[in-house]
Amino acid sequence: MFLSLDLSTKSSGWAVYAGDSLIDHGCITSSSTDMIKRVFIMRDGIDNLLQQYPEIDKIIVEEVRPEGGYGVGNQKTHKALMYLQAALEFLIHDNYNKKVIIDYIYPSYWREAIGIKTGRGVKRTSLKEQDIEFVKEHFGLDVNDDEADAICIGYAQNKKVETEINWE
Repeated sequence: MFLSLDLSTKSSGWAVYAGDSLIDHGCITSSSTDMIKRVFIMRDGIDNLLQQYPEIDKIIVEEVRPEGGYGVGNQKTHKALMYLQAALEFLIHDNYNKKVIIDYIYPSYWREAIGIKTGRGVKRTSLKEQDIEFVKEHFGLDVNDDEADAICIGYAQNKKVETEINWE
């Protein structure tokens, strides 16, 4: 069983899969204006999911990277998402004795695996709409973009997408 995550400090989509079957999905949300508090809320929400589904032995997370350059807003968002990824790593290390593996996958990789074209000239809003439509067509679900991304990440994982990032 695995958990796929589209992490954000305001609304993190999640999906639980047992093999090829989507078991559950949802969002963890926070409206706090304090970024660190939002990170803790997301971490605690993920911890609750791992307790609810103790069979989860793998987490697939969309890799964080700055979008559209390195403006101040993007740096702030990137920093918050990096904090959230670190909080997830610490959660697994401290509470699950490394029994849960975390893999990261780039958005372009999982979208390619499910047949969504990315690249130059493709707008983020268009991608989000396509993700939602993919989930509607393949699962018969009406979900928001965060849930759609998490469901799509899990679906791509089942298509045996290479999720390991070569840092060399």
